[in-house]
Amino acid sequence: MKKTTVLLAGVLLAMVLLFLYGATQNGLRVVFVDVNKITQEYPKMIELNERYKTDFQYYQNKLNELTKELESMQKAGASQAELEKKQADILARKQQYEQLLQNEYQPKMQQVIEEIANKVDKFAKAMGYDYILSKQALVYGDDAYDITEQLVKYLKSQ
Repeated sequence: MKKTTVLLAGVLLAMVLLFLYGATQNGLRVVFVDVNKITQEYPKMIELNERYKTDFQYYQNKLNELTKELESMQKAGASQAELEKKQADILARKQQYEQLLQNEYQPKMQQVIEEIANKVDKFAKAMGYDYILSKQALVYGDDAYDITEQLVKYLKSQ
C-alpha cells in the first residue's frame, strides 16, 4: 500500500512539474495600452467629438442669446419677478440642452467604445496576446510592453 501511495505521489509530482514547465515555456503574453490615447486618436471618436462640440456650441449660443435678453431686461428696469422668470427659463433651457446632448451622444459614444473593444479583441487574438491591460490601472509597467502605438495604427487601418 505504501509503495502504491509513494508511486502515485511521484507520478502526480512529475505531472505537476511538467505542467509548470509547459506553462513557463508558453508564458502568458501580457501587454498594456494607454486607453485615453487610443480613444482620442480613433477616427470615429474624433469625428463624434467634433460633432458634439458643434452641437454644444450651438446650444451655448442659444443660452448666450437668452443671457443677453436678461441683461437687456435688467437695463430696461424690468421687475424682479420678470427677471426671476427669465433666469428660471435660462436654467430650464440649459438643463434641457444638456439632456438633449446626453441623450444623443451617450449611445453613440457607447457604440464607438464597443467597436474599439471588438477591434482590440481581434488585434489581441491576431497578435497572440493573452491580456491587454489599461496603462491607467497599472502601478508599474515596463515601456517594452506598451503597445499603444501599434494598436493605434491597427485601429486606424481598420
